[in-house]
Amino acid sequence: MSWLEQSTWSGGRQPRRLKALATANRVEAARVARRELREAAERLLLPHNVTDEATCIYTRSLEAGLAKGRPLAQIAASSLYAACREKNMPTTLDDVAAASGVRRKAVARWYRYLVAGLELKIPVADPAECVAKVACRARVSPKVEADAREILSKAEKAGITDGLHPTGVAASALYLASLLDGESLTQSRAADAAGVGEATVRRENKRLRKVVGVRLARIPRKKRTSLSELESSRSKGVEVPVQSLA
Repeated sequence: MSWLEQSTWSGGRQPRRLKALATANRVEAARVARRELREAAERLLLPHNVTDEATCIYTRSLEAGLAKGRPLAQIAASSLYAACREKNMPTTLDDVAAASGVRRKAVARWYRYLVAGLELKIPVADPAECVAKVACRARVSPKVEADAREILSKAEKAGITDGLHPTGVAASALYLASLLDGESLTQSRAADAAGVGEATVRRENKRLRKVVGVRLARIPRKKRTSLSELESSRSKGVEVPVQSLA
C-alpha cells in the first residue's frame, strides 16, 4: 500500500503524524540553534547582557514567525550580531561569521531582515569614533589619522555615511588619507584592521573620493631597461647606468 493510500485509508492520521514529526524536528533545531548562539557569544567573549539580548531577539523571531522555513542557524547568528549593534559592541560581521560558522553575507542578509521584521532600534554609529581604533590597529601616522577625520567630516556633511558600515567607512577614509599622504597602507591591511572585507574598503573608498574631489593618478611601474635598449643607447652615445639591469 502506497503512502497516499495509507494516509487516505487511515483517515488522514499519517499526514498528522508527519506534521507532528516535522514540528518536533523544528523544535529540536531551534534548541540547537539557541545553544550554538550562546557558544558563538562565548567565543567572542561577549558580556552576558549581549548574549541575553541575542537570545531574546532570536526567541522573538520564532514567536513572530519570521524564522519559519528559514535556516535557524543563520537567524541565530544574525540575532547575535543585532544584539551587538544594539549594545554598541565593536563586533563586526566577520567576527560573528567566524564564531558561528555562518557565511558573512547570510549574517548581513538576515540581520537586515530581523531589524525590519522586529523593528529593532539600532543606534547609528559614527565612523569618526571608529577611526582611532582602526588607525591604532593599522599603525598609521597621526597625520593620516587627522586627514581621515577631515575626509569623514566632509563625507558626513554630504550625507553619504548614513546607513554605511561605520568601521568600513573609517578604514576607507584611512586608506584614502594614506594615499594622499604618501604612506604605504594597503587595502588589505586597512580591511584587516577594521575587520571588514577588502571589497568594503574599495567600495566606500570610491564614494569618499567623489565627495572629497580627489582623483588619484595611477603610478606606472618602473620599467626595466632591456639589453637591446642598453645596446641601442650606447651606440648612440647615451650613457646608461649598469645597475639598471640588476
